[in-house]
Amino acid sequence: MERITDGRRNIYIHGNAERSDVPVSEFPADARIGNTESFVPVNMDEPKLYPGDVLVGVKDGEIVFAELIYAKIDDGVMVDPLDSGVITLHEDARFSKRLFTADEIHVYDDVVREMPDRSALSFDESAIERPETSRAR
Repeated sequence: MERITDGRRNIYIHGNAERSDVPVSEFPADARIGNTESFVPVNMDEPKLYPGDVLVGVKDGEIVFAELIYAKIDDGVMVDPLDSGVITLHEDARFSKRLFTADEIHVYDDVVREMPDRSALSFDESAIERPETSRAR
């Protein structure tokens, strides 16, 4: 385990983690990631995070959030909170702020590796239904 500390934050990185290492009663079986681009949170020099990492925030000895990093996009970081499964976008500054406001952040490295398999996806234009109408839209 690697530890990053600078007086304002304590980040513990659990390398090569498995789903069973994450402190949740049952890890969601359908958890996926959206891309594989790494990033460093804004206004920070470390750690480098990846989609597939799980962040667990601890404050006053209690877990306040546990979420899978789903994707990094231009406007922020998309996360999948493990207790709700509803993918949420945190703009970059808000995402980084959470790493400073928790007493401890635990990063479980590379827990989810699966991206949706879209190789068999094709479009079927004939399946689009169009109503008869006399007015143009």
